[in-house]
Amino acid sequence: MSCFEGRVKELGSVSIDCFQYSNLQSTVYFLSHCHSDHMGGLRSEAFLKRLGISNDIYLYCSEITRLILSAENTFSEVLHKIKDLPLGASNIVPIPDRDGFVDDVTVTLIPTGHCPGAVMFLFEGRVGRILYTGDFRLSKGDTPKFRQLHYLDGTVKTIDKLYLDTTFLSYQYKEFPSRIDSFDIMCYHITSWLDDSDDNHVYIQTPAKYGSEALFIAVAKRLGSKVHVKETAYDIYKNVAEIREAVTFDSFSTRIHCCEPLKPTYRKDGDKLWMPCIGKWCNVRFIRPCAMTFKSGIYNGSLESAVLKANGQELIRICYSCHCSLRELEDFIKYLKPKQIEACVLPPGMADTNIMQLLEEVSTWDNSSERPVLTIPSRNMKRVTHAENITFCSDVATKKVVVKTEISSDAMFVEDDIAQAEDDDDVISDSQKEICRLVAEDLMPKSGDSDADIRQSISATFLENVIQLKKSVPSSKQNDQHYQFIPGTGTMEYD
Repeated sequence: MSCFEGRVKELGSVSIDCFQYSNLQSTVYFLSHCHSDHMGGLRSEAFLKRLGISNDIYLYCSEITRLILSAENTFSEVLHKIKDLPLGASNIVPIPDRDGFVDDVTVTLIPTGHCPGAVMFLFEGRVGRILYTGDFRLSKGDTPKFRQLHYLDGTVKTIDKLYLDTTFLSYQYKEFPSRIDSFDIMCYHITSWLDDSDDNHVYIQTPAKYGSEALFIAVAKRLGSKVHVKETAYDIYKNVAEIREAVTFDSFSTRIHCCEPLKPTYRKDGDKLWMPCIGKWCNVRFIRPCAMTFKSGIYNGSLESAVLKANGQELIRICYSCHCSLRELEDFIKYLKPKQIEACVLPPGMADTNIMQLLEEVSTWDNSSERPVLTIPSRNMKRVTHAENITFCSDVATKKVVVKTEISSDAMFVEDDIAQAEDDDDVISDSQKEICRLVAEDLMPKSGDSDADIRQSISATFLENVIQLKKSVPSSKQNDQHYQFIPGTGTMEYD
């Protein structure tokens, strides 16, 4: 779950993967991919107004990400402000500040192997070279293959700041099987089940709305059978040639499904399960590609340990990750040798000091006295991804209280404790929330306003500060620092 707050400090007016609160004052936006923990505020009226009424403000993303967004009516009126950039090319993007000064920055999109359209952003300009990974999965030895990360003579570019996906920065997830191994395992279990009986079907339980398309492609190529998906997904996939050849909306043309949600408990006719998409009772094997279940105590590097069976033959979990394992992260970091690293995810169940120490371990390379400056986000900055909830945090430097709320249902991971309010004091009434929202929206500038910049600034500031008029943050919550590791000392300082 991303903890990145959006603002790229080195670039001033640029926000990535967060489109709410102070990010509404940015002048350029980037979206790495379409998973909800990277889309906070993207569908909000405040952001859509910001994008729609400002002539020189755009959202940049990959072509496939734009296709996904264009399928939603939400973005129909601002599609002309969503620009897709080609993969691998050097794109000049103007970044205006609020005073009218424009700084041209070179932006390169690099595929991440996470989900359709997912990219890293490499920024190059007078502020240096900044790499934002978004969510990514690169196997060991993959990084040298990207020419965009190298100078013309083949040497590695100097990365001044690396914003890093640290989802599996943990000894619990040292290794994952390669994608090819995971494909082999999945295809074996699908084939063995389908060959047993013509009445057998397979249902693939994916961990997120998008991200398992590489599995569909592997299944279709190896088994010669497409995967049945629901209509809304097919409407997007049909625009992407490689995925289009792997999926179908015809539920009767295949026995491999990833359509409307089914559960192994929905069995009422002996061992058979009702399949609504084909209107009959069937023997169904559930295949669940996942990563978080396969900790180091379960997955030991063997193909046998990459499979877990539950309830006899009803459910099979297969180790498959769209994020780097610990060793893959280490390989990536040690190849690039960045000057600074900011972790964008706090691995669950780890203390901040342990995260920092492990980050230092994987950021240490031989024959060099240089060590990167390491930073992790505050643990108080939470994102709610499966309900509408409110989390308070306090900014120590400015003494401002920020209320964060987000509505979404397509989280990459849903942890049971993410959306729980920790104290009764952390909850405000619906009426208070509505008042805050209405006042902030009323202050948003309208088209043609001569004081648009002033109104925008006041609106954003009010949205962030008005709650302190109603509530005070418990003292236990007033600790919203960023931690910074001092290389070689084993200690941390607060920003």
